[in-house]
Amino acid sequence: MAGRKISARQFFISMFVSRVAAAIALNGRYAGEGNPLETIVSYVLSMGLGFLIALPIWGLHHRRPQWDLGRAAVEDMGFIGKLVPLLYFLYFVLMNGTSLALFQLFLMDTVNPAFPAALVAAALTGAALYGALRGIEAVARCATCVFVLLLLGCGLVFGIVAWRFSPENLEPLFYDGFSRTYEGVFLFIARTSVFADMAILLPMVKGRKGLGFALWAGGTALFVGAALLLVAGCLGRYAGTQGFPVYVLSSITQVRSMQRLDAVFTGVWMMGLAVKLAFGLYACRVCLSSLKRDPGPCRGGAWAGALLTEGTALCAAFLPWAREYLMDTRLLFLCTAAAGFVLPLLVLLIDLLRGKKPRGEEENHAKT
Repeated sequence: MAGRKISARQFFISMFVSRVAAAIALNGRYAGEGNPLETIVSYVLSMGLGFLIALPIWGLHHRRPQWDLGRAAVEDMGFIGKLVPLLYFLYFVLMNGTSLALFQLFLMDTVNPAFPAALVAAALTGAALYGALRGIEAVARCATCVFVLLLLGCGLVFGIVAWRFSPENLEPLFYDGFSRTYEGVFLFIARTSVFADMAILLPMVKGRKGLGFALWAGGTALFVGAALLLVAGCLGRYAGTQGFPVYVLSSITQVRSMQRLDAVFTGVWMMGLAVKLAFGLYACRVCLSSLKRDPGPCRGGAWAGALLTEGTALCAAFLPWAREYLMDTRLLFLCTAAAGFVLPLLVLLIDLLRGKKPRGEEENHAKT
């Protein structure tokens, strides 16, 4: 697995697609509410905070460029270090499961299809599993194609609905104080899995990774800002009464015989979600392979991750008590903070305290 590489452009395009899948799923009940303009501010602040959160990941990657965080923890901490890749495995299952559950809730509450929503979720999980088993290169190539379709689809919807934009629908910023803005920052950090993705998958990425991360943060901020600005300017306070306001935004658009474009919204969400699930399942492979002495492929990790993801999604979608617990913003924030900052910082500090030279330096020293 260590020999498989994708470019930084492919990796962060994939992360952009995954992020868009989460952004268009903004939901007043499950994913935050309030003035859309304040939500834009929250997202920009969360991206700025993201640069600080990612510092331990970059530090460890600089010292151990060939090791993912799970492998570094096992090498530095021995048997106890095996807890780290296991925790990351559970984190990816949780994030994948809640994302899939949110899509099921959207189908059941808004679309009401003639077939069970669970079948759609199972199909998405199966497609993601196939991609994860094929390898990170296959998932990245698929994500690049989805990226192009996403830009075309969202560009079509946003371009048409922009004619309905009215500045009179915009509400003043911070009219009720800053509490909702702070809540929005916690919400976006809670649902940002890119930090854990980088911690596990950066060794498989080549190229200018720092630039890619900066472009990812700026690009997603522009996309989310544009979507929320259109929601605010086109729907006004009506947006706050809707479960999925971006879906409502797409459903009011018409293109002659095509009529409503809500199918475009659903298609974009499904494609982005499939990419997100596939990267999460591949990360599950890497996590369980870190537990082996021989860091070879662990296809069973993807299978286990897929089964647990599907189980988590079904529980969150059909059991109200499980939904309230699994999709709680505070829980997701704590998990993301642990996976994105606390665990990388802990492993980095232990690696520094051991005082052992990075592997590349040891090999060069031995050669001389």
